[in-house]
Amino acid sequence: MSEPDHFPELAEKLQSIRERIRQRMERTAPSLAEMRFPSLDPLKKSQAAARHLATAIGAVNPRPPGIANEMIQSAKRALARLIAWLVRPQWEFNQNVAEALEKIIEALEVTNRNLTIMREFGADLDALGEQVTQQRWAYEGALMRQSEAVEELRQRMVMQAKAQATRLEAGGIPVAASGRPAPPPTVDYIRLENQFRGTEEEIKKRQSFYTPFFQGRKNVLDIACGRGEFLELMRDAGVPARGVDLDADMVGCCLKKGLEVIQGDVFAHLATTPAGSLDGIFSAQFVEHLEPADYLRLIAECAAKLAPGGVLAIETQNPECLAIFSQSFFIDPTHVRPIPPAQLRFAYAEAGLERITTHSLSPAAAILPVLPQLPAGAAEPEALRAFNAAVARFNETFFGGMDYAVIGHRPRPAG
Repeated sequence: MSEPDHFPELAEKLQSIRERIRQRMERTAPSLAEMRFPSLDPLKKSQAAARHLATAIGAVNPRPPGIANEMIQSAKRALARLIAWLVRPQWEFNQNVAEALEKIIEALEVTNRNLTIMREFGADLDALGEQVTQQRWAYEGALMRQSEAVEELRQRMVMQAKAQATRLEAGGIPVAASGRPAPPPTVDYIRLENQFRGTEEEIKKRQSFYTPFFQGRKNVLDIACGRGEFLELMRDAGVPARGVDLDADMVGCCLKKGLEVIQGDVFAHLATTPAGSLDGIFSAQFVEHLEPADYLRLIAECAAKLAPGGVLAIETQNPECLAIFSQSFFIDPTHVRPIPPAQLRFAYAEAGLERITTHSLSPAAAILPVLPQLPAGAAEPEALRAFNAAVARFNETFFGGMDYAVIGHRPRPAG
């Protein structure tokens, strides 16, 4: 391969799949290329001889016509009938030998056909592996091109933001408020979300997944509520909920819809919220904007504000899905770093939450092509099942949910 291997783990998995198929073939048909097909001619001759001998037992050889010969033939036939009980076991033995040889010939013919198929499959295995490799390179190239384009866009936006910040500071105007990192001054954040995250109706449809977890709650807080899609779902479900966001445009969008939202720093708002006063807290696509120390602190403070039995649901982008790095994460210049699901679950447990579950959302396969499975008949059934199962695991691991949610509950008092 002339290009550098940008995804060594992907290459290793494909090589492992290919090697397992080759090893399975070697176990079932060692040195297949050098094997000779057994000749069936000797067995067929033996079968014919056994059939002939079975037929000949008890038969009377012919003689020329004539009265004497007719009498001799009659005597032979009578003698043959008299000794039939004696020669019958030999006749049955010959018949059984002939039938056994016939079944052996049939089995060997099937074996020869299978060996032919396996030899052809072995010859095609390298070609199949080359096709998979070429397809991997195609996906890799597409991902890299998109990543480079997004990175170039991000760098331009950062440079524009720095230039604008320099102009603002020169004019004595504050650059940013404390709390949630604000988008660069030259970026319309609502427009950015509309174009790259999805419309409000699309987000409401995705977030309807959370409605059952908050059904029947009495005091729910949406942290960094954005355009207010989750708050609209809560209003439709009859659940009292309010939101907090630092972005003035986002707050204005929510107020136009008649939602209860305040503009302010998330940590400052939580500091004024009484401990144990909330029975539900929701936050979507926010923690990836924070430094690790800040989102760990956020989870701990949320847990402290929950009443016993209260639920905390946090959604963020899934770094275990390769697609986010080319499709979404680097498009937003305010993202700090992706958070692995295991790290978020650990933070929940450290904060004292229980019944922690992880949910995969927004499958990448809905917008991106994935590695295809081989059709039926492309290989020997067991090898085909193993290959397709490996492809399914690969697609699920690297092209699964682009987002994930971790949901946990504050423990209720014992008894």
